Amino acid sequence: MPRLSSEKFYETLNNLSGTDKFNLQQPKKRNSPLKKYNGLYKKKSVSPQPDNLYQLYLEKPTIRVLNIHAHNGCNLACKGCNHNSPFLAPGSSLNVDMMIEDIETILPRINVWSHISVLGGEALLEPRCEEILTAVEKNYNGRIKLYSNATLLYENREWIVKHMNRGVKLYVTLHLNPLSKSGKILYKNVEKFIKYAKDKTELEDHLHLSEPWDESWFDIVKHEGDKIYPYNDNNIDQSWNNCTCPNPQLYSGMIWKCPIIAYLRETISSTGQLDDPAWKPYLQYLGTPVDAPIEDLFEMADQTLTPHKMCNMCPSNPKWHFAHIQLKGVKNKVGQFLHT
Repeated sequence: MPRLSSEKFYETLNNLSGTDKFNLQQPKKRNSPLKKYNGLYKKKSVSPQPDNLYQLYLEKPTIRVLNIHAHNGCNLACKGCNHNSPFLAPGSSLNVDMMIEDIETILPRINVWSHISVLGGEALLEPRCEEILTAVEKNYNGRIKLYSNATLLYENREWIVKHMNRGVKLYVTLHLNPLSKSGKILYKNVEKFIKYAKDKTELEDHLHLSEPWDESWFDIVKHEGDKIYPYNDNNIDQSWNNCTCPNPQLYSGMIWKCPIIAYLRETISSTGQLDDPAWKPYLQYLGTPVDAPIEDLFEMADQTLTPHKMCNMCPSNPKWHFAHIQLKGVKNKVGQFLHT
């Protein structure tokens, strides 16, 4: 298939949205007990572009970031989460053996030039999370991130520090106000982890803190009672421009354009809407199999750079709210959907 010209490739890539774009707009008014660790706060998530990036793009299917879930469920329910985590309870697990096999299959076939993120949900809810992380390490030479909301951070401290010393970057994202009862517990977990790890690894190199509770997010889907719906604003370009996570997902034997579509079946199963006509057009989308012909993977890689009709489910004119808001009564435990 025809590839993008060098000029068009870089123009498209430089316009790609994501959290770096929106973090620059966030208010910085927090009064955090962790501010004494100022050196652990990082603004940029995406790595600098390699000088030979366009040549890499021509030689192999090339993407900026790859997300890999260790667990779909989460023990928080942050309103506006772009991984659908508010709807999937702890225990909403995936097939770890299948994920490891997918990692081993796809990573030699593609370039991921910025980083791979192992996340969720809450990644540390998966007892075999370390196995997934190890599989990524064995099959990828770039930057690797492990994300956690800090709820289970301290009890997993030993193996996490071991991987930090191998080069893994631990990203701790704090979603609860530190003055709330639950927030105080989270912040105490981070303090305990830092005290444990400070003499065992280079924290400023390997630990990154962020506090999205003090930021503004928006709802990825419309809420109507205990149901959710696509926005269908019919302004796909603008919905794409507002995307906070334009990152392909490795899931269920496929590469998917973004998290909202990758975990859609599990999400609307939780809300009892698998047969809802509103979601029928979006359920027709499937990812690209990890063992697909290389031409299909090139097409998938280009698809991650541009708007797609699936973007119509997300808002073109989002309404922002504080990110610490927790949804209540919306979670169910849902297993992984397999696609044959």
